[in-house]
Amino acid sequence: MTAVMKSFHPILVVVLAMSFSSASHGAQQALRWQDGALCEFETKFDPTKYDEESLRNTVNVIFGDGFYESKSPQIEIDEKGGRLRTDTAGYERTCELTKEKATNLRVIALPGIEEYRRLRLEELDDSCWFGSVESRAASGEPSALREYTPSAATCSRFIDALEGKTDLRAVWLEVINSTCQKVLAPRDKCRADALKKESGPNAGQHIQMGVLEFGWGNCSVPYLKTSDLQKGESMRKALEKTFRRRFKVKAFPCAD
Repeated sequence: MTAVMKSFHPILVVVLAMSFSSASHGAQQALRWQDGALCEFETKFDPTKYDEESLRNTVNVIFGDGFYESKSPQIEIDEKGGRLRTDTAGYERTCELTKEKATNLRVIALPGIEEYRRLRLEELDDSCWFGSVESRAASGEPSALREYTPSAATCSRFIDALEGKTDLRAVWLEVINSTCQKVLAPRDKCRADALKKESGPNAGQHIQMGVLEFGWGNCSVPYLKTSDLQKGESMRKALEKTFRRRFKVKAFPCAD
């Protein structure tokens, strides 16, 4: 099924590559990086005043991933086993490692950067809570979805269906119709492509995944803390202004 996919933290500017140049100009050294549009930037700094690793991390926080890159649990259909397959424990370990790294990441002490770190850590805890219950539901524990309390009441009809309390197929058809209203592809084709899964192998698992990811998932995403884009983006923009006041940033022509 073609669908509007969920995202925990939409990144407006993604750092794809950064390199440190040992070429110096007087007492200064240069740090270069690229954004998602393949536009290259450079700033020069005094290594006796600023630690290179902390500066590079700061650039990545402000112009890149905001302390970490969000991860979602990988949920797949085991074509041979006829069930949904996921690794909840592995996902939760990844969350803990990401939190530890973000907590201890060395950055330049810009005004507001620790407040931004706290916000991003709160968002991480929330998204990991979301992802963990989704993964557990895929592993055969649909009642776990009720533990994500921000959306539990609003999205309960999808949980009821996954628990077998209501007609799962009827809710799946509802999800198809709702999802196909939002896609750019022709709606009839979107619906027909989705319905084909009912006559293919592992039809029950495709229906279950559709209700879980595009039913409960799309219903619950607006309740994630990362859905408040304005708060985090306003903090990031303020940090960018502060950074540019302290470090002169040179922009190079973007790649075609």
